[in-house]
Amino acid sequence: MKVAVFACVLMPLLCRAAEPLLPTAEGTTWNYEMVKDRPSDSFDLTESTEERFAVAYRMGGTHKIDDNDFLRFEIYRGDTLESTDLIAVDEQGIVCAARADDKSGVMKFTPPQTMLAAPLKNGAGWSFDGTIGQTKVRQRYQVTGEEDVDVPAGKFHAWRIHCEQTAPAPASIDRWFVPGIGFVKVETKIKAPSGGVLEQSTLALKETPKIVTRPAEKTTPPAASGKLSVRLSKQPDRQFTTNFRSDTPAIYAVWHGRDLPAQANVLAKLIAEKVTNVAPNYEIDEAEAIAQAASASRFFKFDQPDDGWKRGDYRVDLYLNGELAQTAKFKISK
Repeated sequence: MKVAVFACVLMPLLCRAAEPLLPTAEGTTWNYEMVKDRPSDSFDLTESTEERFAVAYRMGGTHKIDDNDFLRFEIYRGDTLESTDLIAVDEQGIVCAARADDKSGVMKFTPPQTMLAAPLKNGAGWSFDGTIGQTKVRQRYQVTGEEDVDVPAGKFHAWRIHCEQTAPAPASIDRWFVPGIGFVKVETKIKAPSGGVLEQSTLALKETPKIVTRPAEKTTPPAASGKLSVRLSKQPDRQFTTNFRSDTPAIYAVWHGRDLPAQANVLAKLIAEKVTNVAPNYEIDEAEAIAQAASASRFFKFDQPDDGWKRGDYRVDLYLNGELAQTAKFKISK
């Protein structure tokens, strides 16, 4: 459901009011360290996995959509170009109009998504209630004030901007913005409906922006190189299990993807393997989502049938771009 946070979350951009506050020369680059913390792929409920990797944003010239020119902000993981956000900057702030993947496909934001509204002032707020591609997104932003923040690039006095996302999945995003430099820190939490955190990440600026040449051309790895994991629970949090009662209201398949290709399709099929009075390997239900980032976490909900779950052996098959990637087996008992 970039999990699913449908914002230009990591974009190191600035607004302009009376004077331009963003270095706009082609090649201007912001280098960050990304730290992700998520549940382990194993069923050890006390275990979590931390990933660290380099992320860069680079001003890459312009891109034309519907006869309008937009600035290209290329998003790299290491030397791999993952996607490009297409933005416009004016006296009202910054909006993101579309996102282009590494195959030059363009997904429009309808209406364009306001990433930063000018002028910045304490208590100011704005909303995004629209679609990204075919996905409905609802977000509320608020400037919560000014505060000091420490990152590898140094100590800064920054504006803090908080975002609450309610659709397509709950998430919160906090950004620290410094005029003349950009977003120096971004914290993201992807949440379950129960309020638990499925995944959290921190993006921290490593050095002040500078002009660099374009990295050697690389693209996102093919689908076969992506990895999916899936765990099952009664609620979409970390209380994972492989045994459920017949009166369980819903079964959640919580999945995490790593090194996924752009706009990867994730499909889950609920299969009755060996269930009383049901044909072997009968497909009960399916659900699908589009991963908006190379590292993404979401869940699929399978509701209890009208007559309850029948006792027996089940599984959830998870597909990545049409290829079986992972299976999670479980039992329904009395």
